Amino acid sequence: MSMPNIPNLNPTINIDRNDAVNIILSSIGMEELSLAHLLNAEAEKIQFSLGTLETANGQAAGIDQILETNRLAGKMVRDVIKNQMLLAMKMEDTVDLAENIVVSPTIPTPTIPAPTIPNITV
Repeated sequence: MSMPNIPNLNPTINIDRNDAVNIILSSIGMEELSLAHLLNAEAEKIQFSLGTLETANGQAAGIDQILETNRLAGKMVRDVIKNQMLLAMKMEDTVDLAENIVVSPTIPTPTIPAPTIPNITV
C-alpha cells in the first residue's frame, strides 16, 4: 500500500468576521446533529435488547444484559449532555460575537481649521 499523494496547494483564503461567525454556527449545528445520531443509536440498542426493534425478531436479552445496556446508555446520555452544555456556551459566545460585529461606517473626517498666523508688527 502506498502513501497518499497530496498535491502542493497554496490556496488563498479570505474570511471576514461574518464568515467566521457563520462557520462557527454551522460547526455547532453539525455537532448537534452528531449528538442526535448518538442518542438515536443508544435508543436502538435499548430497543434491540428489549426485543422491540424489528431486527431483534422479538427476542429480548436477559435481565443482566438489559441492565448493562441501560447503564451504558445512561452513561452515554450523560456524556452527550456534557457536550451539549459546552455547545450551548459556544453558541452563546458566538451569538455575542455576532451581535458585536459593527459594520464599519464611514467615519467623517474632522475638519481642521486653517491655522491663523498673528500679525507681527515691528
